[in-house]
Amino acid sequence: MEGIWYSADVMTLPMKIVASVMEPTPERALALMEQVDAVADGIELRLDALGIPPAEDPTSVLASAIGATSKPVILTYRPRDEGGEVDASLSERLSFWSRVLAWTERRVDVRARLFYDWEADLAEAFLHAAQLTRARTGPVLPWERVIASHHWDEARPEVVEAIYVRLSALPARVLKLAIFAHDIGDSLVIFRLLERARQQGRALVGIAMGMAGLLTRVLGVAYGSAFTYGAAVAGREAAPGQIPVSDLRTLYRVAEIGRQTAIVGVIGHPIGHSLSPLVHNTGFQALGLDFVYVPLEVAALDRFMREFVRPETRQLSWPLRGLSVTIPHKVAVMEFVDEVDPLARRVGAVNTLVIEGERLRGYNTDVTGGVEPLAERIALEGARVAIVGTGGAARALAYGVRERGARVLLFGRRWERVRELAAEVGADAHPLDELAACAFEVLINATPVGMAGYPEQELIPEAALRHRPLVYDLVYNPKETSLLHRAKRMNCPILSGVEMFLRQAAEQFRLWTGAEPPLDAMRARVYTALS
Repeated sequence: MEGIWYSADVMTLPMKIVASVMEPTPERALALMEQVDAVADGIELRLDALGIPPAEDPTSVLASAIGATSKPVILTYRPRDEGGEVDASLSERLSFWSRVLAWTERRVDVRARLFYDWEADLAEAFLHAAQLTRARTGPVLPWERVIASHHWDEARPEVVEAIYVRLSALPARVLKLAIFAHDIGDSLVIFRLLERARQQGRALVGIAMGMAGLLTRVLGVAYGSAFTYGAAVAGREAAPGQIPVSDLRTLYRVAEIGRQTAIVGVIGHPIGHSLSPLVHNTGFQALGLDFVYVPLEVAALDRFMREFVRPETRQLSWPLRGLSVTIPHKVAVMEFVDEVDPLARRVGAVNTLVIEGERLRGYNTDVTGGVEPLAERIALEGARVAIVGTGGAARALAYGVRERGARVLLFGRRWERVRELAAEVGADAHPLDELAACAFEVLINATPVGMAGYPEQELIPEAALRHRPLVYDLVYNPKETSLLHRAKRMNCPILSGVEMFLRQAAEQFRLWTGAEPPLDAMRARVYTALS
C-alpha cells in the first residue's frame, strides 16, 4: 500500500472554514466563489451540481474556478447515492477524475492548493489500479491532497465506526465522514471518532448533518476536525444543517475557540428560529469572554440530559456552563435539576440551567424578562390580563402579572391543561372559543403560533381585539407577527416579544458569566437581524 500520512503535518491544513459552492451554472458558481473568498479559508466546488456529464471534459470550468480564488479549492463530483447530483458509475467516475488529474496535476503553479474529494469506493479503485500498474509507468496519485469521504444516512455507532475503519485504510491525507443526525445523540459517535483519529495521527473531518447535528459544525474544529464546511451564503446550503461561513467565522468564532472555551446553548424542538446564539455570542465577544453559545435541537430530553449534561453520565467531555431551555422542555426539564430556584419552583417552569461542579441549578428568567416591558406600558394593578397558552412562558407571565396585582384570564385549546394551570397560578380558566366574548385590558400570546418556521394558523380571532387591548406577542421572530400586524390595523397598542427576549437573556448572561451584559450591543444586533 502507498504510504499513509502518519506525520505531524497531517493535522496541519491551510484551512479551517470551507465554503461549499453548489450552483447549477459555472457563471453562478464563479460569482459565489468570488463573493466568499474573503470569508472562507477554502472553497469546495461541487462539480456534480454543474451538470457536467461523466464523459465531458471539465477543464474549461476548472481553469475559470481556479482563477477565481487564491484559496485552496476542493473539487467534488459526488454521485447521487451519496447525496450528490450526478448519476455516474464507478468506472465513469474513474474516467472523469483521470481526466481532471491529467490536467490539474500539470499545473505546477496551482496544484498545491487543489484538493480532491473522492468517495471511498473511488479512492479504493484508484489505489487498486495504482498497485496493479506500479511496475509500469503511470501517474503518481496526489494522496497528500485527497479527501477520502463517505456520506451516509446511517447513524448507528457500529456502522459509522466500521466506515471509519474502511476510510482509515486509505492513504488519503484527509478522511471525511458525514452522517445524518436524526437525534442530537447521534453526533456523539462523530466526537468519539475525532478523538480516535487524533490519537492515530489521522486528519478527519467529522460532520453530523441536519439540525440535530449542528454542534459538530460549530465545535468540530475545536474538538479535532481538520476543518468544517459552511454554506457560501444563507439559502445556498449544500447539505442539511450547513451554517453560512460568515456566521461560522464571526458569530461562532470557529477558527478561534478551543477545548477550553466555555459552552452554553439553547435546547428546544424546533430550534432553527432562535436568535439566542446571536444575542449571547454578541455579548461574549463585546466583553472578550471565551464563551460560545450553540443551538442544540433536542427532541428526546431524557437522553440529552443523560448523555450531554449530567456530569456523572455525560458521554461528551466538554466545559458545559449552562443552557437556555425553550419549547417544549421548560416544565419537563425540572425533574433533571438538582436545585430549583424558589421563583422557578413557584412558577413551575425552568428556562435556564446553570452547571456548577457536579450540580445543576434551574432558574426562571422569563418572569422578570416578560413582566417588566409590560409594566412599563400599563399599570398592572387591577388590570384584566388574558393569556393564551399553557406552556412555560404562559406560566411565567401568569405568575408575574398576578404578583403585580393583575387578574389573569387563561385561555387554551386543551381544556384540561387550561384548568390545571389556572388552578396552579390562581387564574380564571376559559376555553379558547370564549376569548372573543371576554373583556380585558391586555392580551398575551404565549404560544409559538406566529413564530418563524412554525405552521401558519390564526389562533386569536379579530373579534378578540375589538376592545383595543394592549396586544403582547411573546414571539420575537419575526419582530412584527401576524397577530401584531392585525392588532395595529385595528388600532390596538402593541408590544413585541423582542424586549422580553432581550431581558430574560440578559439575566441568563449574568447567571452564566457573573458579568453585566452589554445590553445595548445585544439589542442593536437583534434589531438589525430582525429588520
